Amino acid sequence: MKKIYIPYAVAFTCAAAFATAPVELVPVQKKDLSITTTQPASIEAFHTASIGARVTGYVKAVLVDIGTPVQKGQPMVEIDAPELAAAVDVLKAEIKDREAALAAAQSEQQRVKKLAEKGSITEKAAQEAELRLQQAEAAKAVTEAKLVEANQMLAYTRIPAPFDGTVSVRNVDPGDLVEADSGNILLEVASVSPLRVVTFIPEREAVWLNNGDKATLAFDAYPGQTFEALISRTAGVLDPKTRRMRTEIDLDNAKGLLFPGMYGKVSVELENRRNALVLPAGAVRLNDGAPHVYAIENDAVKRIPVATGTDTGTEIEILSGLTGGEQIVANSIGRLRDGDAVSVKSRD
Repeated sequence: MKKIYIPYAVAFTCAAAFATAPVELVPVQKKDLSITTTQPASIEAFHTASIGARVTGYVKAVLVDIGTPVQKGQPMVEIDAPELAAAVDVLKAEIKDREAALAAAQSEQQRVKKLAEKGSITEKAAQEAELRLQQAEAAKAVTEAKLVEANQMLAYTRIPAPFDGTVSVRNVDPGDLVEADSGNILLEVASVSPLRVVTFIPEREAVWLNNGDKATLAFDAYPGQTFEALISRTAGVLDPKTRRMRTEIDLDNAKGLLFPGMYGKVSVELENRRNALVLPAGAVRLNDGAPHVYAIENDAVKRIPVATGTDTGTEIEILSGLTGGEQIVANSIGRLRDGDAVSVKSRD
């Protein structure tokens, strides 16, 4: 491409001599301007559950192993706790006794009520019969509540999968003694479809970040292959130590190609300006605090104030002040001033 250079004179206060230096001109271009950030990324399970025992007993059976796919509610471990089953049987028998006592109290209360209506017994006797009925009802209700609790504890002898996923950790074998709420982890289950891709966006670029931004992911395990997705959520705050924002992408994994723990990179398109007026960053100056550029008019430089928009670091969007196609001084040696005389020559 043919470039244009401008030699211009630099005045020295202590000598009547001039030196010239070439200055490159660049055109104001119309083009699509985008800001993209590329950051390290890693894959995490969408959900992870650490599972312990809710009852004390000996492990009767382990029905899964690491890598076993499970569905929500599927039994994974069975615990033998015969005392819990015995407690249920005892309470069931007690319920029958309570029901019989309640039936007797109801019959007695009805009999006494009729006698009280005829005046054959005192009001106090009728009240006592009513109280015995209420006590029988309460005793039955208490026993029923105990039975519900005992059945729930018995149900805890079967440990089900909390959600659809894959068993990722197994720390239990048949015959092991497990204790209720001990904090010991028997199994871990990970949800692997979808997966959660995590990256951390630097402060300067996080201000451009929005949910729904396009993201392109590449992982070391699949060189040359990319995965397209959208930003799902951001933390909304920067880590005070790293000055980066946690950003998550929900990535479909229906084919099972990806695994938690994989490492790669994510490129996020933070801003995309269509058909923007663009100059190289070096052509826009801030010598006096306000952005401006220098064009050539009648063999002299002319200062033109501009308003700027998106800045990629190498290119800057011009919002106003230029219309496109103008030739602008790209770089200067020394400080240009409005009206400085120049001579223009072409050089291949």
